[in-house]
Amino acid sequence: MKIALCTDFFFPIVGGISSHIAGLASELERRGNEVVIISKYMNNAPKNFQQIKSRRVVYTKPLASIPILLMPPISSEMKKVFTKEKFDIIHAHHAFTPTSLLSIHIAKKLGIPAILTNHTTFLVYDREKIWVPLSYILYPFRKYINEADLIIAVSNSATNSIRHFTRDDKIVIVPNGVDVNFFNSDHNFSNKATYQAYDDPIILYVGRLVYCKGIHILVKAMPYILKDFPNTHLIIVGEGYMKKPIELFVKNLKLEKNVSLIGFVPYEELPNLYSLSHVFVLPSLYCESFGITLLEAMASGKPVVASKIGGIPEIIENEKTGLLFKRGDAMDLASKVLNILNNHNFAQTLACNAQKLVMKKYDWSIIVDKIETLYEYILSIY
Repeated sequence: MKIALCTDFFFPIVGGISSHIAGLASELERRGNEVVIISKYMNNAPKNFQQIKSRRVVYTKPLASIPILLMPPISSEMKKVFTKEKFDIIHAHHAFTPTSLLSIHIAKKLGIPAILTNHTTFLVYDREKIWVPLSYILYPFRKYINEADLIIAVSNSATNSIRHFTRDDKIVIVPNGVDVNFFNSDHNFSNKATYQAYDDPIILYVGRLVYCKGIHILVKAMPYILKDFPNTHLIIVGEGYMKKPIELFVKNLKLEKNVSLIGFVPYEELPNLYSLSHVFVLPSLYCESFGITLLEAMASGKPVVASKIGGIPEIIENEKTGLLFKRGDAMDLASKVLNILNNHNFAQTLACNAQKLVMKKYDWSIIVDKIETLYEYILSIY
C-alpha cells in the first residue's frame, strides 16, 4: 500500500503526535508499505531543519507565512501532492488542526479512502450539555471530521471527545504504540557522563513544558520528597513556554541543586536517559488522552507515577502497573514517589508488570496489525 500520513505535528515540532507518526511510519515501512509523511512547513523551524527532511517527508507551504499552528496549508499544493503520488490511503492525525482536516477533505474530492486518528481529549469531555451544542456551533469541524471513512481514537477518553462530532459507529479504538525493543536495549547517550554522578534517586519527566502537563506540580512535590531523600534529583526533559516560569519556581523553592531542566533530547538518546532514572512521573492536569512517554518509561522497565485523568487510567492500573495520584495534588504525588523509592521490591514489581503489559499490548507490531486491518477494510468497501 502507498500511505500518506498527514499532520500539523511533525518534526521540527516535537511531541506525542510526531512520535506516534514516526513510529507508525517505521513499522508500516518495515512491512513493505510505502509511506509519505505530509506536514506543514513552519518558517520558525530551527537551523537544522534541512537535516530533519528525508525522502518520505513532504512539507507543504502554509497559506500565509505566519508561524501559528492553525494556519492551513495551501489547498492546491496539497491536492497536487495527492494527485502526483496516487496514494491508496490517506491517514490524517489530529481531528482539530488544518492539515489533517484539509487532507480528509481533499481525499474525499479525489475519491481516496481516508482515516482520521483523534489524539485529543477535551477538558470536561464527558459533559454532554456543553459539547453537544458546541459541536454544532463548531460546524466546520463536524463537517470535515465526518468526511473521514473511519475514525481511530487512541483511548476511551479520546473516543468520548470525538463522538460529539461524529457517529459512534465510525469510531474504533486503537491505542498508541511504542518500540519495545528500542526502549528495552542499550544505546549510547552522548551526555550520559553528566548524569552518572547522581548515585541517589533520579526522578524523570519527559514531555512538552506547557501548563496542562503539570510540571509545576512535580516541582512543588520535590520539597516533600527531599525530606526523606535529600539527594534526589529531578531531571526535566523538553521545551515549551513554561520553561522560564518553572526555572523561576525552582529558584524560589531553592531547588537549583536538585532540579535540572535539560531542554530537548534527541529521540535516539531517550532510552539511556530512561535507564538512568529510578521513577518516571507524568503529572498532567488535563487534556491527556494517552501519554506516550508512559509507554516509553514502562518499556524501559521503570516504575511510573501519573495523575488520574483522561486516558492515563486506561494504561496504568493503580498499584499493579504503576501508581496514580490525585490531579494537581503535590503531596499525594510526593507520597506515591516516596512509596516507590522506599520499597525497592514493590517498585520492581510495578516495573516488571508494566513492561510485560507494554510488550503484550502496545508494541508497534501489535498496533500496526490493527491499523493495517482497518486500511484493508476501508479499501475493500471502495
